[in-house]
Amino acid sequence: MKMNHHSETENNNIQTQPLADVYGFLALTMRYPDTSFLTEDFLDVFENLLTSLDMVGEQEKIRACRQQAGNLVDTLQVEYTRLFINGIPHIVAPPYGSFYLDGDHTLQGKSTQRARDFYRQYGYDITDTSEPADHIRFELEFLAALTRDNDLEAEEQFLKTIFRPWFSNFYKRVLDEKGHPYYLVSTKLIDVFTKEEQ
Repeated sequence: MKMNHHSETENNNIQTQPLADVYGFLALTMRYPDTSFLTEDFLDVFENLLTSLDMVGEQEKIRACRQQAGNLVDTLQVEYTRLFINGIPHIVAPPYGSFYLDGDHTLQGKSTQRARDFYRQYGYDITDTSEPADHIRFELEFLAALTRDNDLEAEEQFLKTIFRPWFSNFYKRVLDEKGHPYYLVSTKLIDVFTKEEQ
């Protein structure tokens, strides 16, 4: 999925580029795992990001995942499905804002439309319609796009009014589950980079 931008932004501030890259990376961690992106290079970037943040324990968890026998992509596909798509007896942590915000644990509610309206207001739209507009990876990709455009005011507004109001509940569900370290660490990183002081 890519955000489709309706206008070109010429001014790209170098200082915002790394944060845009981080948002883009974090969006990938919340995508269904496959070999198109979940490569050794991707996992190297993951470990390097954790090291740069002095998140030593988390970096060691990711390294340990990489060293375990078996196919990591297959393992993560099973875990992604269990956590975010079709867990039994229930989905552990639905990755959609509407599930948490609209009061009735349903999808495609008013908050989904609010997210999509926000994208469109800034010249973006969803090109992949396989998931609702308020899926966590789309919202992170949008934050990456705003940051690349150096629209820090819109980024802050989106975090405050659209993303953070539901993400904290999602984050708690993932942490409480104590599932695969890849998703625990990914979610923790998202929390670090989307807090208000960022």
